[in-house]
Amino acid sequence: MKLYYTSGSCSMSCHIALEESGLSYTAVQLDFSKPDSNTAELERLNPLGVVPVLVNDQGKKLTQNAAILEYVADQKPESGLLPAAGSWERYEAVSWLSFVAADFHKAFTPLFATKAIWGQEGGQAGGQDEFKKWCWGNIKGYLKYLDQGLAGKDYLTGKKFTVADAYLFTVGGWCEDVGVSTDEYKNYNTYISRIYQRPAVQRVMKAEGLLS
Repeated sequence: MKLYYTSGSCSMSCHIALEESGLSYTAVQLDFSKPDSNTAELERLNPLGVVPVLVNDQGKKLTQNAAILEYVADQKPESGLLPAAGSWERYEAVSWLSFVAADFHKAFTPLFATKAIWGQEGGQAGGQDEFKKWCWGNIKGYLKYLDQGLAGKDYLTGKKFTVADAYLFTVGGWCEDVGVSTDEYKNYNTYISRIYQRPAVQRVMKAEGLLS
């Protein structure tokens, strides 16, 4: 399999899942800041021109984190990256996966696109600041929800690491980038530290140039 990714982006969740699974794969890094990057190949695979993209051994392609994460987990059921299909535990994990994809991930998008939304001049005086405060409040609301949901747990569904955790760890890493402190969320911070220490996560972060 071949994974197309950008360092530190949401595609890191798929990179982590592949590394955790033990499956054979090739990771292809894309750097949109470089004119000689192989982004043309990405656009051929995904007309939206965004990562992640996974191409399997038969040359079939998948886009979207949630779909790729489920696919990877199901290629190696014994990895436990998702519980068995049809089980309550499976739907619980998918519920968390959906929350990260549809709610938590998207809460960061306006902050990453502030200049595009408001223009280089910042728009109406004070408006951009109020906009950012609203976005920060939205993210903090989700962090509070996560902190409560992680009470007494090692991972989102209990004692077992799943692809939902790979996704949450990746998105959670953006808090510092957008100026959101997580200091008050003790359960969440302990959880993030636990995932950070996983050998597969360390290998991926090193490969993506995210470790000092």
